[in-house]
Amino acid sequence: MTGQGRRLAAGLAVAAVLLGLAGCGLPDGVDGKLANQWSMPPAAQVVQAKVGDCRTATQEQVNPVTEAMVPCTGTHNREVVYVGEFIGASAALTTPPTLQKNATGAAAAAQAEAYAECSKQATAYVGHPWYDVRLDLTIALPTNAAWAAGRKWYRCELQQVDWYSFDEESREGSLKGFTYPIACMNFANDESRVVDCATKHNGEYVGTFTAFSATRPTTNAQYEPYHTKCRSLAAAYLGVGTAQVKYLTGTYVWFGYNEAYVASGRQDVHCFLWYGAKKSMTGTAKGKRGTNLPK
Repeated sequence: MTGQGRRLAAGLAVAAVLLGLAGCGLPDGVDGKLANQWSMPPAAQVVQAKVGDCRTATQEQVNPVTEAMVPCTGTHNREVVYVGEFIGASAALTTPPTLQKNATGAAAAAQAEAYAECSKQATAYVGHPWYDVRLDLTIALPTNAAWAAGRKWYRCELQQVDWYSFDEESREGSLKGFTYPIACMNFANDESRVVDCATKHNGEYVGTFTAFSATRPTTNAQYEPYHTKCRSLAAAYLGVGTAQVKYLTGTYVWFGYNEAYVASGRQDVHCFLWYGAKKSMTGTAKGKRGTNLPK
């Protein structure tokens, strides 16, 4: 028998079986239509963390179904301040745009895009500019498998860090509406430490802005626009006009980013009052109009 004949014979056998079944009749309530009046199964649900949730884990890529959230009143490492979604070229990437050193192209652009939105949303969440020497802003992403399945979300999270080592620190309590106390600083030998303002110190944090360029300045002329911006922040902090600041105190510029991540949007610049290597004071200069600054 040819291959065609075998296929024909098989088809006749199936037809005979179907005719035999038809002759037996159907139970009550069964109409024999396989695709009629069947409800669709429920869609697969993805348990996504929401704004205000906290977690103890710190990995960059997470599986929302299995990760554990904890109350923000207890010990935690990260707090969710916003959940967004990549679109356009960022969403078209074949893998999630994880934070990579010296990233280029679409991956760097996607990180920068998310970081800019996260920065805006973090400020809205805490109720004031989120920047502080004790805080860092991070982005959590889906796993590779979830990304391939069409989950193109990103999550903005704030975390407390040690200013000197930049290691993550656990904390208790939500950052929503929370303001860290004034950060007084000791600058010495290319090191800086946050200290209690009641102790002697030679600097004080006044604010943060975004760098003017992705290239770090190296000369005095290149640094001058940064000091000018820092003096404007210092003026508001002290309660004086910007032009007065240079006659009251120096300013210290600290780049809060690693140059390897500049293309990914990490271009935060911290500004400090700086009294000099051999001068110090106790107490805060905030709102004192320069009256208690060391001479």
